[in-house]
Amino acid sequence: MTRRSALLMALTAAIALTACTSDGDETLSNDQYLSALEDVCAETRQLLDALPEPPQQISTANFAAEAASALVNEAARVRQIVAPEEIAADHRAFIANTEAQADAWRELGSLPETDADALEEVVTSIGQLTLGRDDLAAEMGASACVRAP
Repeated sequence: MTRRSALLMALTAAIALTACTSDGDETLSNDQYLSALEDVCAETRQLLDALPEPPQQISTANFAAEAASALVNEAARVRQIVAPEEIAADHRAFIANTEAQADAWRELGSLPETDADALEEVVTSIGQLTLGRDDLAAEMGASACVRAP
């Protein structure tokens, strides 16, 4: 997928997401919220799955930058969804975790590939964040947002 195609898909998804959000104080039902959340997660998964494999097809730094960008976009889009009050805390935690993952991917991309200890520490952090997000998504009933097999 070309960068232009990915941007077009993201723009289309943003327009579609607008239809899934509510105006003013009106919140979505739990089912509407989960549907909107899972749509965003599915699109992010497609973007991440379309990335070339590092280090043979893309540098680790470029892969990390692309992953961070996809996660920043996902967090911004999820933030636009108005969560029902009973899951608002989980909604905020999901966004915070996604942003923390984006930060970790940026950090990974900034490290020299020769610093094995630092790389291992950040990769471990990304893994822990992913597992935490997967647990949260599963508890919320958002199976499309679970990334680990």
